[in-house]
Amino acid sequence: MNVKYRLIVLLGVVLGSLILVPRVGAGGWNVLGEHTVKVGESLYCIGRAYGVDPWAIATQNVIANPSLIHPGVDLEIPDVPATLPPGPVCVRQFGEPSPSPISCGGCTCRTWHSVVWGNTLTQIALTYGVDRWSIAQCNCIYNLNYIRAGDTLCIP
Repeated sequence: MNVKYRLIVLLGVVLGSLILVPRVGAGGWNVLGEHTVKVGESLYCIGRAYGVDPWAIATQNVIANPSLIHPGVDLEIPDVPATLPPGPVCVRQFGEPSPSPISCGGCTCRTWHSVVWGNTLTQIALTYGVDRWSIAQCNCIYNLNYIRAGDTLCIP
């Protein structure tokens, strides 16, 4: 009878500690929540959405190449606050909304540009004398390295 009682107490302690201890991932940080990657998202836009270091997201999720994340993958977002340079911000999937979310579209187009093979957003921005972030925001581009030939871009 004494052994059964000890096992029950031990089981209660183990289960209680699993419930009360915050979730910790591969990087060793507390996890704020999970974010499912959408098409066109990058670790930087995800990091900006939650105010978290993108390199910490990569470490937390054991991502060997931070430039290569796939849509549909669930990423653990670690509690590693960071201030990031301006750029596109992904839509938050948990927690409170960003204090000043960047919306896309709604720009007045000065002209239009048809993307051809070999164009880059930086190249297009230099051609029209416009900031590449402005073009990205007006056209809902979340990954500055991903534009497709055949797309027509609004140039603000």
